[in-house]
Amino acid sequence: MENGVQSGSFDEGNPLNWPRWRKFYIVTLLSAFALMAQLSPAMLNPSFVTVAQDLNVTVEEASYSTTIFMLFAGVFPLLVTPFSNTYGRRPLYLIFTAISIAGFVGSAASPSWGGLIAGRVVSAIGCSIPLGIGTATICDLFAQSERGLPMGIYAWATTNGPHVAPIVGGYVAQRYGWRWCNWLPAIIAGGLLIVAFFTFPETLFAGCRAGQKPQQRPLLQDLFSFRKVQDRQIGLSDFVRPLKMLRYTAITVPCLMYCVNLTYGSPLFAVTGSLICSRYYGFDLEQTGLFLGLPLTIGCLIGEFSAGWVSDLIINRYAKRHHGHRKPEARLYLLPLALLTPVGIATFGYCIQERTSWIQAAVCMAVAGFGSQVATTVTYTYCCDSYKPESSEVGVVINLTKSLFAFNIGFYALPTTDAIGFTSGFSLFAAISAAAVVPLTVLIFHGESIRQKQGTPRGRDLS
Repeated sequence: MENGVQSGSFDEGNPLNWPRWRKFYIVTLLSAFALMAQLSPAMLNPSFVTVAQDLNVTVEEASYSTTIFMLFAGVFPLLVTPFSNTYGRRPLYLIFTAISIAGFVGSAASPSWGGLIAGRVVSAIGCSIPLGIGTATICDLFAQSERGLPMGIYAWATTNGPHVAPIVGGYVAQRYGWRWCNWLPAIIAGGLLIVAFFTFPETLFAGCRAGQKPQQRPLLQDLFSFRKVQDRQIGLSDFVRPLKMLRYTAITVPCLMYCVNLTYGSPLFAVTGSLICSRYYGFDLEQTGLFLGLPLTIGCLIGEFSAGWVSDLIINRYAKRHHGHRKPEARLYLLPLALLTPVGIATFGYCIQERTSWIQAAVCMAVAGFGSQVATTVTYTYCCDSYKPESSEVGVVINLTKSLFAFNIGFYALPTTDAIGFTSGFSLFAAISAAAVVPLTVLIFHGESIRQKQGTPRGRDLS
């Protein structure tokens, strides 16, 4: 049984029974949406100094164009998740991608700082869907025993969009101007919208349940029929339901670790990197983009190769030794690798303070990226395995906590390093990141008993 649905049935309409190639095609397209959603705000990161000069704001204020995007992309899924659980995933992907295009165009064409920010807010709302319901879409397609790899692919896309972005953004801004860092995402989103319109099916499944006949879901019906998938009414309580998931230790503790680990392992470098590259290394925009993007991308790629499929292997081997019981906590055995994030953060700060070569600082960033990717994959897979029927709400909560915490980094990262130096400042951030991992280690040994004691979420089945 998956979410009350007979996953073992031969109903061809059940996404759990679709061919493996089709499911991974959907994961690939979903990950492309998530990559675009994370790539688009960060393309401006190498250009903060230039944006500040053109629009008469400070470099710190220029960084708000990225952090404000994080905030709205994290909060808005709270308002749309109930619709995804009733009307399906596909309509939201299409409608909100169109909204994101409008926001990108507005940002690119705006002559003022206020107009740029307004456009970023609109594009953030549009990009929030793959970040908010991506995990639910994967849970629609894959059983628990095979979820680690697709979740890892998706997690890599959400983590590495901000890392690939500076590489592209630096090149684009250097040759065509920083405004093209908004035009290009509009073009990419338009291409994805066309592909999704013709190839991205509905993954939310309405049956079959006990006593029901298997449903046939023709492809054309999936693509061009917009109607209720679940026969249920949307109430006011549905809009706060994701927040209720924070009552559960198996959600709150991983989210705490994830938001701290990822913020200090990625956005911290983004909001400080432009100034560091300009002041300490004398880099141009292209060099800044490469410095901010390549180390983190490589580190996260290696991290994912060490996390997704290994996570599946661990939980499946655990099941073989325990009569088929797949305990979600088995995925947490990878957790010690997440401690590489604070190691990379602290050593990076030392490299900047001591004016070492840029290659040493880049290696430290790669180490931090490795740890943050492991933390991301572990968080997504563990939380979704623990509360699969609430996978939509879980995805929203993970994205929300990360966005709220990361939003504030632009306000205190540079002032902190200005006040106490890069060595002390980044060591402080590293210590906080390491401390956030400690509570999660308790779940390795006691997570199952804690989940059993707290029970399952009350209310209607969201499948």
